[in-house]
Amino acid sequence: MRTLLTPRLLLSAAVAAVLWIVTAGVRDALLQIPSGIAQLASVLPQLVPTTLTAYQAGGGGIVATAVGGVVLGVVFIGLAVVLRRRDAGVVVPWFALVAAGALVGLAFDLGAGWSWIVSFGPRGLLTSGFGVATAAGALWGLAAGWIPALIARVPSAESAPSRTPVWPLPVAAAALVGVVVAGAVTDAGRNASIEAEVAAQQEIDAASSFGALPDPDAPGVAVPETAEAVLPDDPQWCTEERATVLKGEPDAATGHRGLPIQLLNFSEEPCVIEGYPDIAFGDQNGHLLDVTIEHGGSFMAQDPGPQRIEVPAGGYAVTILGWDAASPHGALVTNTVWAAQTAGMVRGSWPIELDIVEGSTVAVTAWTVDVDPTSPG
Repeated sequence: MRTLLTPRLLLSAAVAAVLWIVTAGVRDALLQIPSGIAQLASVLPQLVPTTLTAYQAGGGGIVATAVGGVVLGVVFIGLAVVLRRRDAGVVVPWFALVAAGALVGLAFDLGAGWSWIVSFGPRGLLTSGFGVATAAGALWGLAAGWIPALIARVPSAESAPSRTPVWPLPVAAAALVGVVVAGAVTDAGRNASIEAEVAAQQEIDAASSFGALPDPDAPGVAVPETAEAVLPDDPQWCTEERATVLKGEPDAATGHRGLPIQLLNFSEEPCVIEGYPDIAFGDQNGHLLDVTIEHGGSFMAQDPGPQRIEVPAGGYAVTILGWDAASPHGALVTNTVWAAQTAGMVRGSWPIELDIVEGSTVAVTAWTVDVDPTSPG
């Protein structure tokens, strides 16, 4: 008794595999052309999910496509052998190829969607384009399957009772599992490559940026607009109705930094101020930066000590912030300076990049009349 595994069927499977690989490969190649020609790829069925092609997955995509073609041929043989008994026509092998194309597409869909399944469960397939390759494989089998089917057709003179081997279906099933694995491995490799590129770019950005890159998920608290304190009960005080705080231009010496903060009396009458300003710093994430504020002098300025001073109308008072230079690389740094005339008053703020990093100590001098005010920044 003759077996149904004939040379014609093997040749048909080989032709089907080549046609499938060529179709998938041409579509992949079209996608990589940087011009309007790439739009021609939409004419061809998406036999392999785009994420598993060389277009996005490089060499892994080439391997996945080759594996898909070989498995298509194996599955086609298994289905054709099982479905064909005494039939000598074209319909059965054609149908077998349609089913093989759909099964290989399904295996690719599962492989490409594996990371979505792992992350989100079965519902992850709803957003992963699941089913596109399955439908495309069936469509390809319907459109091109007649060619291998004609080859597989057994002439009536050769028709005879035949025995059906038992191994094609298990082999086909194992081959389909191989496609799922190949797709999952290719997708994992693509994701790892993307993550590596993102990490490399982040390192480049961090190296060229001032401080660590902003992190929207970083823990922290916003800078309070006021500090808890009791305001002086003095009708001549330099309140917000009489005066405003302005940022001066930063200064530097070897290993040391300074920043003047000015108080402008914009009213028509003198106002008074005493003691030290209220200072705070915000980092690149918009959070309060952990900085120690010390009242006193620094390398950049002497502290006159707290004393009641009178700021003439249109005049200035000044305080100097001093700190030691620090490396901002990868650190939480100052991106905003907050200041008020004194604790308890509403703070104003200015965006500025300073190498005052987390854990720094900043010395703040007491207010004193600025006899030679510079233009604020």
